[in-house]
Parts: sequence; C-alpha cells; structure tokens
Amino acid sequence: MFKFLRRAGGKAQVEDDIPAPLPLLNTPVDEDIPRYPPFMKGLPATAPDRLLETQWDLIGQIQESGLASNDIFEQYYLAPLRSLASYVHLLPASESHHHRGAGGLFRHAVEVALWSLQLGDRVLLPGDQAPRRRREIEPRWHVAVFLSALCHDIGKPITDLKVTSQDGEKSWNPFAEDLYSWASANAIDHYFLHWRPNRGRDHTSVSILLAERIIGRNTMGWIYGGDPELVLWMTESIACQPSQINMIHNLVVRSDQVSVARDMETLGSVFAGYDIGVPVERMLLDIMRRLVRESTWTVNVPGSRLWFMEGHLYLVWPIAGEEMAAVINREKLPGLPRTPNSILDMLTERKLAEIKGDGSGEGRYWQIAPAPLTEKIPHIRLTAIRISKPSTVLDQLPVPIAGRLVDDQASAFQNQDQNPSKALNVVPIQVPTNPVAPVTKAVSTPNASPSVDTWSSFPEDELGVVLRAIAEDFRAGRRDRKKLTYLDETGVLCLKWPDIIKDRGMESRAILDALGSREWLVVDPMQPFRRVTEVRVGIGAPWKVIRVPPVLRELLGISSEPSKKLPAGQKAAAETKAIVPEEGSPKLAIMQNAEPDDANAKRLIEKKMKLLDEVISVLIESVRGKSVDAIEEEGGLLIAVSDVEAILKNRVKVSRAQILGLQRLNPQRFNTVERNRIVYFRLSNTL
Repeated sequence: MFKFLRRAGGKAQVEDDIPAPLPLLNTPVDEDIPRYPPFMKGLPATAPDRLLETQWDLIGQIQESGLASNDIFEQYYLAPLRSLASYVHLLPASESHHHRGAGGLFRHAVEVALWSLQLGDRVLLPGDQAPRRRREIEPRWHVAVFLSALCHDIGKPITDLKVTSQDGEKSWNPFAEDLYSWASANAIDHYFLHWRPNRGRDHTSVSILLAERIIGRNTMGWIYGGDPELVLWMTESIACQPSQINMIHNLVVRSDQVSVARDMETLGSVFAGYDIGVPVERMLLDIMRRLVRESTWTVNVPGSRLWFMEGHLYLVWPIAGEEMAAVINREKLPGLPRTPNSILDMLTERKLAEIKGDGSGEGRYWQIAPAPLTEKIPHIRLTAIRISKPSTVLDQLPVPIAGRLVDDQASAFQNQDQNPSKALNVVPIQVPTNPVAPVTKAVSTPNASPSVDTWSSFPEDELGVVLRAIAEDFRAGRRDRKKLTYLDETGVLCLKWPDIIKDRGMESRAILDALGSREWLVVDPMQPFRRVTEVRVGIGAPWKVIRVPPVLRELLGISSEPSKKLPAGQKAAAETKAIVPEEGSPKLAIMQNAEPDDANAKRLIEKKMKLLDEVISVLIESVRGKSVDAIEEEGGLLIAVSDVEAILKNRVKVSRAQILGLQRLNPQRFNTVERNRIVYFRLSNTL
C-alpha cells in the first residue's frame, strides 16, 4: 500500500493553500482565438496548439510546480494538455454558471490541475524514505494529482451539451473522436452548442470512460510502475467515488471549489449573460411568438395554425414548420434546423412540443377536428403537434373551443371504395393553378349523358333538383358545357361559379352548404372555407370555380376525356387540346398545340419551361446539399412538398399554385404524387 505520504502543516485553510490570482501574459493573442471570457458567434475550429498558447501563463506555472524535467513535462504534462485541448477545444464549463465562456472548460481544468498540483506539493514524503525511492515516487505523485484534476470534468461534453455544424446537419460524437478532429474531418470552421436539459452532475459518472483518451496508456503504465495505489486513487477521484484513504480526491475538490468561486466573483460576473451555446429554446420560441404577434399564426378561427381545445394547444403541422423554416432561412439564423422535420425533432427534444405515439411517420401527429371547421365540413381533419406549455407561445390563453381528437385516422376513409364521395379526404390538396395559356383542357363529350342508374342517384332534395336540371341541360344541348366546366390537370371537375347555377331558383350559398355537407367540394384543408377559387382557362380572364369530386362529375354525365375538336367558328388561338402524361417530348407537344402565329403564347410557354427548369434545379440542389430528404422510386425521386415549399418560395419567388401548375408541362420530369396521405414532388432521377 501507498503509505509513505504525510500531510505537512496540519489542516491548512483552503484560501491559505491556494496561491493568489494569477497574472495574465501581456502577449497579444490572435483575435480569431477566443479566450475566456466569452465568444458569441460560434466557436472557430482553431488548432489545439494555438489554444494552449492562450493559457501558457498557467501552463508555465504547472511546469514549475511539478518540478519536472523537460522530458517528463513534455510526455506526461504537455501531451495530456494537447489531448484535452483537442477534445474539449473551446467548450464552456457551463451554460450560465462558472467559466461559461468560450474555452471555459479548458481554462477551468488547467486552473484546477495547477492548484491541485500546488496543494499536492505540500503532501511530503517521509524523511526516512530512501533517496532512490523518493526520486522514483515524487514525479509520479505529481503527475497523478495533475491528471486527476485535469480530467475531473471530462464527461461534460457527453452529458451537458451537443455540438453541431452551423446548419445543424452534422453532430459531434464525443465517444468517436475529439472535437477538433471531427471539425477538421467535416470541414467545419465554426461549430455551435446546444445545451441539454436536466444535466445536474451526470458528467461524473462518465468521466472515467474518457480519462484514458486524455491520459494515455503509456502514462498510466508509468504511474502504475511507481505504485498501483496511485492509479486507483486517480480513477476514484475522476469518477468522484473516493475511498477513505484516497489522498488525491480532496485536493481536486478543494481546487475545484476555489476555481469556481473566483470565476464567479471576477470574470464570470463581469460577463454575466454572455452565453455562447445557441439558445435553441429561446430562439424557436421567439420565432413562434413572433408569428403569433404578426398574425401569421391565428388562434381558433378558420385557417388558424393554433387551436386551443380542452386545455391543450395544438399547432397545425407541417405547415407551421414550413413557416418557421422560412423565417430561419430568410434571416440566416445560425445553429437552427432548417426543415419542418428537423425543427419538430428539436422542439420535441427540448420538450417544447409533444408528438403522438412513438414519434414515427405520420402516426406522430394528432388528427384534430375543431368544431368551427366541422360545423361546415363534417369530416375535415388537421394534422397537428401539441405545445407542451401554451403560455410559452401565447401571452393570454383564449377561451377553449369545442373539438375532438380522431383516434382512428382510417375511420373517415374506410368506406371510400364503396362510396366514391367518401374518397374526398384522400385526394391531394387541390389549389388554384395557372395553366399555360392557351393550352387548356375542355370538357366535351356531346353524346354523353347520365345513365338510368345515375339519374336515380341524384339526391331527393332541392340540391338534387338543381343538379338534375344542369345535367339535363347539358344532355339536351341547351347549355354549352365547355363554357361552364373545366377539368384541371388532376382530373378534378371545376364548375364555373355562379354561372353554372344561373336561374335555378336556389341561392349560391345554400348550394355550397349543401355540397359541403355531402363532401362534394374539393377544398384545401389549410383554407377550408375558401370554397370558390380561381383558375385560368385559355387566354381570357380567370374563372371563378368550385371544385367537385368524381362522384359529381359522374352524376352530371361529364367525361374525363378532353375533346379533340373545337366548335366551328372558334378561333384557333383558344384551342383547348389537353396536355396529358405520355411518352415523347411534352415540351414539343405543347409547342405544336399553339398556332405558329401565336407568338405571345409561345413566349409564355417558354417562360413557364424556364421556370420549370429553375424549380427542378433548386430541388436537385436541395437533395444534393442534404437540405431535404428524397425517396427513390422506380427511376424517380420523391420529395415531400411540405419539406421544400418554403425553400422554393424563397429561392424561386413564386406561389404554390404556380409551382403546382408546372406539372402539366412535362409530367415525366416533374409532377406530384401521393403516398400514405403525403403529397410529394416526383422528379426523374437525374442525381
């Protein structure tokens, strides 16, 4: 056993044993290398040797206090210091307590190591120890004390914080490599910090796992060669689990306490509030509160992002995430996630929001049915996340509204195959588009008429009378359906409004309400009360239309096939030949559909094709840059519309309707598809 040590001078007071505050060197340091006190703009991935220079005044005193030869100092002091500088780099020791600035953890470790070494020098060898034995033990004792102190907080990078690149896409794994090596390997010039909640003193339980990384096996072996008890005391002290006879741990604890106290009294208090970790919670909450303050997000009214029901605040997602991502991208906020999915991950990780179930796939969203919406559209559903504490987003909580959660998401769609009208909710969101003029899709099948079965399917009420009269007028040729109906690029029937019901003896609002109650209106769930929209047909003024599902198209006897000819006397410039997905060159087909003398139409088509190329370029660039994820499917790439809509709006500067309208130009290169109730852009695989 290691019994040759004795304490000199009895129980000295801590403040008497600890030397006076150390003067700093006057040598100027590169401004790019932040020292403690703090640094506010992300931390630069500076070479570790340059970090050592910032604390060289303390390191010089370590060499003097350890009474080490140059060889011992280089191998057993400087080498661990370099390893520590590479590993903790410029991390702070805490978020808002002691040594909270850039380089605070390294500075704190060096301070505690120096002062523990100076206290350890007062623990003297007995006078009757053989000189050879003294020469053998003394340097090992000093190194053991020094390394125990140097590594006492080494577990903090694992338990206290997370280190990422500026865009948040790359994270440091502290078990795999040191911080500097990670930054170098990933070409990261500045890294950002994210503090973990509920940290406490968890770092002490993992510090011993990392000690060998800093100390090195050769050094451990050298100390063990002097006396195995020294290695045992080192490991006990680093793990903060000392035995009663451990003579190192108390030295480290006393030095640690003084280092903390002095920092809080001097530099720490002067620079209070200069936290260097990205304050993710505050920044995300600030963005959310700003969107509320600016009325981008409203509460408990049609079109709202926020719904306060039964004491819980729900946020419609992912569209709210797209709006948050737009703010982050527009203002170039560093260290924050930039897609709805990664924002949601951050919100849930920080316990700012809650998701449903195990958090996988679409099942992580709640399906909510607020009463203000279901009163008009009975089966409407909104996907949403839940805000953990409503008061963090809203200054004043509104009166809760009635509403319900839909536990079984499939319940609203279980009969869709048997009843086409129930398939409404699984149709991709239909929004007003601006098709390329003059190319439109006319609805014309002169000989088509409702079958006997169809006639018997009309509702037996006032709405059924109106619809039956419209169908009969089309069948008999009393009204020109080409002037009143239009099939959009997805096959949804658009009825010109209110022209289609002119002189029918029923008010427009009453008909809309009746259609909505039967789910015979195709609406955008994000704008559920916008039942009348606009669509451009040909080169004339836009039509006001309502959109209806296939069941109503069938009742009215309207074919899904476009006509091949125009009525006699109609100008060629208004030709309505359809653009449909087919083999060959869609662009050539479009150009051939326009008359040679229609120069304006050709220029408009070319402009749309240029816009399509730009949209595809932005999407491919986003996938290659890993800003968004893509799914490979049968020679194509699927990209969730919700993930890239904000990017497209910022980069291309066009509306969602304009982007969706481009899919008719070249469906082989760009169109939209639906998978598991998620709408995707589909690109030909050109990566």
